[in-house]
Amino acid sequence: MSTTQIAAALFQLQQLDLELERLVAELQSVVNSLEGSSKLQKLRAEHDIAQQQLRAGLQAQKEAEWVLEELNNRLSAQEQRLYGGAVTNPKELSALQQEVQRLRAQQSRQEETALEVMDSAESLQEMARQKAEELEQEEKTWGEESASLRARRDQLEVRQQELQGRRAQLASTIEPRFVNRYDVMRRTKQGRAVSKVDQNSCQWCRVILTPSELQRVRTGTDLQTCTNCGRILYYDR
Repeated sequence: MSTTQIAAALFQLQQLDLELERLVAELQSVVNSLEGSSKLQKLRAEHDIAQQQLRAGLQAQKEAEWVLEELNNRLSAQEQRLYGGAVTNPKELSALQQEVQRLRAQQSRQEETALEVMDSAESLQEMARQKAEELEQEEKTWGEESASLRARRDQLEVRQQELQGRRAQLASTIEPRFVNRYDVMRRTKQGRAVSKVDQNSCQWCRVILTPSELQRVRTGTDLQTCTNCGRILYYDR
């Protein structure tokens, strides 16, 4: 294999490597996306919080209703004593009347509290309902998206295996010392070890080659490198 053919093969190898890098990056992005939707996770957390708040609100409503019921029972019992005629002592009647007035005031305040708690519970129920609907819709959307992502992941993995096979086959046709040299240069030159000659200049750094340099690239017995960026030069006949 002539040096021109070696440079051409290395350039083809680089094209495969660049495609593999792009593919691997996309594959990693797809795999990361499949780990879960950030929006879905956020909605699940919000839904859980809304459910917790609703349970607390309903419990507060029950407790407020229990307190109100207890006050109503106590007030009813005291009013029955006050108006039932069983108590006749003026001092006892006065104390009983004051107790009834106190219980009525407590009843009024507790009714307001119960209404406020009830309104709050209704608001929490509505919020929980909205969060449940949003979560259900996002789970449906995510189900469709994840199916598409899995299909894309499978396509990329098949393509990756295909490219890796082509690369291995191509690399096997090139002397190992040239492949090793290419691999080392890729690591130090931003993934581009080979630069194509375009309009008599290095395509990577755009430095114009001298006539003698062009001649060596076309017919030389050794791989030629750009005097500016140091990349292997490939001339496409």
